[in-house]
Amino acid sequence: MTANNNKKTAFISGAAGGLGQQAAALFDKLGYRLWLSDFNQQQLDDLKQRYPDAIIDQTDLTDPQQLEALCQVLEAYSDELAIAYINAGISLPGRVIDLQRNQLKAQLDINLNAAVFLMHACAKKMAVQKSGHIIATASTAALISLQDGAPYSASKFGLRGFLIALAAELKPLGISVSALYPNAIDTPMLRFEAANGGSSLNFLGDPLKPEQVIAALEKALKGKKLEYFIPAADSLTARLVCTFPGLLNRFYPLLNWLGEKGRSKYLRSLKS
Repeated sequence: MTANNNKKTAFISGAAGGLGQQAAALFDKLGYRLWLSDFNQQQLDDLKQRYPDAIIDQTDLTDPQQLEALCQVLEAYSDELAIAYINAGISLPGRVIDLQRNQLKAQLDINLNAAVFLMHACAKKMAVQKSGHIIATASTAALISLQDGAPYSASKFGLRGFLIALAAELKPLGISVSALYPNAIDTPMLRFEAANGGSSLNFLGDPLKPEQVIAALEKALKGKKLEYFIPAADSLTARLVCTFPGLLNRFYPLLNWLGEKGRSKYLRSLKS
């Protein structure tokens, strides 16, 4: 695929979601040509109206053939791929024993497997051009396991491990790797979780606004550090709990009680 213009390209997976759309606006403002990938064709059509020069890609990341096709196109892209924002993700909340295996698989397929494959393809492309920046939306669930969100936590723990190693491998090639670790974000996905038994730990504090995550994304573009926690103070808490996971098990009853109060507050705010 060829862009046929001189702009550097920014690729976004999950481009039709709340964060994806705001990331597209940021990259467009910064002068990048957009490559927008998602499974929702209607929302992609809306984005095409907004960004007529964008490359629009409709891919179901749970379909191995479609995912492989996208990876091959990324590797063969003839213009400069300056940024790859790996942002697609889903959460299907519930106790592990209450979920179907296809629900477990979908979260691992999109949040981890597809993210790894896309970063692999982008890394191979960027290695040829000897430049580029891979950025992924992770989660504090990569350090703090969410009760009633075990598959989601598993996917994010795995993603963090991959990103840390990938950053070390790509640094000598002139490629930067960054990850964003936000708390719960006020998006349609969180609203679904709030109403459908999502982990109460998501509601211990007020959900982040998407703009706060995009501000961290812009900071990552400039600073190119490996990890950005949102809010930044959560880095200490998350690392402590990750080091001593037994602490979390001990305090789950209290945290769940506080989280349920936060959930009720959040649901009330959606009605006002």
